[in-house]
This record gives sequence, structure tokens and C-alpha cells, in this order.
Amino acid sequence: MPELISALSDVIPVDSIYGLTGVGDGGNEPGVWEVEWSQEEPSWLTVGPNAILLLQYGPGPFHLRYEHWSADPGEPAERSWTGRIHLVSGMLSAYTLEDGETYEEFDLGRAGAEWNVRAEWWSVRDALRPEFADPDVQGQIMRFRFWA
Repeated sequence: MPELISALSDVIPVDSIYGLTGVGDGGNEPGVWEVEWSQEEPSWLTVGPNAILLLQYGPGPFHLRYEHWSADPGEPAERSWTGRIHLVSGMLSAYTLEDGETYEEFDLGRAGAEWNVRAEWWSVRDALRPEFADPDVQGQIMRFRFWA
């Protein structure tokens, strides 16, 4: 049975997110700004060394959830992507173009490792139960699950 090892939730109060980038390596390794957009599916995500390019536009805010699992956490959401990523420092953070800064850092606990990752995406309105849905509710939910 897969076990959740660590997790972090963060809210990014902007209307677009550029991606996730490796941090904590002194700026010596590639980041999300060096990933070239791919024409392959899915159309909302491209993975590069040390980064995931998202180019997600709101409306915001973006509710991000990072999770480190002992094994594959199970069935993916409807809008998801599963693949591999190499993270130099084992730490990552959201990066936005709007203010050009990173946000809370998530430490996977192992530098220089290759990780399985599953990215999942919902609008806040999609995530609400229909009887609670409010047409004025805005925002995006993105969950990133990592395991060795």
C-alpha cells in the first residue's frame, strides 16, 4: 500500500503560472525558463531537465499541492500526466512570469535523483461538488505527486 511521506500546499495569488523549477542548487542548473515548449500531448505541460513548464492561465489563484509517496499513489485524475523528471537538488518551487519569483519550496529529500511524477489539474469549480458549485468561484488546483 503506497504511503504519503511528505506534502506541502501552497497558494499562488496570480492569474498565470509558468511552471515548477528546481531550486537550492545555487542557480547552476537549468530551470523552467530553459525548457522549450513541446507540441506533444498533453498540451498543458512540458517536462525538461530540472523543471516542468506549465504555462497555465487562470483565472487564479493557483492552489498547488506537492506530495512525496513511497510508491505510485494510484489512479490518476482525468486531466493528468505521468512521466519522469530529474531534479538536481531534490527541491522545487512554483515560478511565475507575473512577478518573476519562486514560492514555497518542496524538498523531496534526495538530490540528483530521477523521480516519477504525476501532474493533475482541475478548476476549483470542477473540484466542487455540483450542489456547492458557485458560478463566481475561480481558481485552479494542481497536484504534483512524486515517487522513486
